Amino acid sequence: MQLLGAMKRGRPGIRATAEKNEPIGYLFILPQVLGFLVFGALPLIANVVLSLYKWSALTPPTFAGLKNFEKLIGDQVFWRSLQNTIVYSVEYVLPCLVVSLALAIVLNQRVRFMAFFRSAYYIPVITSYVVAAVIWNWLFDYNIGLFNQLLSLLHIPPVPWLLDSRIALSSLVVMAIWKNSGYTVLIYLAALQNIPSEFQEAAAIDGANRWQVFRHITWPLLLPTTFLVAVMLTIWSWQAFAQPYLMTRGGPARSTTTLVYSIYEYGFVFYDFGYAALVATVMTLLVFAVTLVQRRVIRQSVL
Repeated sequence: MQLLGAMKRGRPGIRATAEKNEPIGYLFILPQVLGFLVFGALPLIANVVLSLYKWSALTPPTFAGLKNFEKLIGDQVFWRSLQNTIVYSVEYVLPCLVVSLALAIVLNQRVRFMAFFRSAYYIPVITSYVVAAVIWNWLFDYNIGLFNQLLSLLHIPPVPWLLDSRIALSSLVVMAIWKNSGYTVLIYLAALQNIPSEFQEAAAIDGANRWQVFRHITWPLLLPTTFLVAVMLTIWSWQAFAQPYLMTRGGPARSTTTLVYSIYEYGFVFYDFGYAALVATVMTLLVFAVTLVQRRVIRQSVL
């Protein structure tokens, strides 16, 4: 009541009340800030420091200076894994955006059994990567896989999905789109349902068709959501590890070795934790740079 009276009388009671409750607001955000510091900022700083050392976990860490950086420049495995990660991200982000938006538009329709279909598309998200890898290994199997069985019905020779270095990485991308698109579909669906129907009805009255309504109303209103989804997908693509680890072990011929998989090898196969920390730091900086570029592109699109 005092706050309402202050609003009616035009007195500075609102600001005084906000300043009085300001410490309480800090208490509410304190758990999130502590979580970021403990599990985000501090490990990142420790990772940067560790990249300057030579450490095998069996011997005490010794200061190496810039030797790890010199090794990185001439490391062909690193550059191949970086190339694979970039290709993986390019092949994954845009198609997953398109598929997610298309499915969200379809699932936004008001028809019978739509709740069932929405749940069905989300099932792969909650499916374990181990289970998904077993299923897709069978689908991609050269001899008895379902995909090659379907191709045989069309008299098409079998395809070595995971055995050919030219298409193995793209095969993992297909599996990743199936696995993760349900989550981004859910985000797009929520954004579509928050668009006021009055905008679309007014455009329809003015004679706009469905494509024009989507192009000039729906899509501009979805740009902030698209930026969020694009950033999420980009981060996920640069963190790809489960698929190459469970399905190809980085092969054939290093064609599916991603940055995270190479970090795993450097740290837990070759026990060079200092060098693994350096590669992880470089990957973090690259993801940050790509995110900034995406933000600028989306902002220019909005303006």
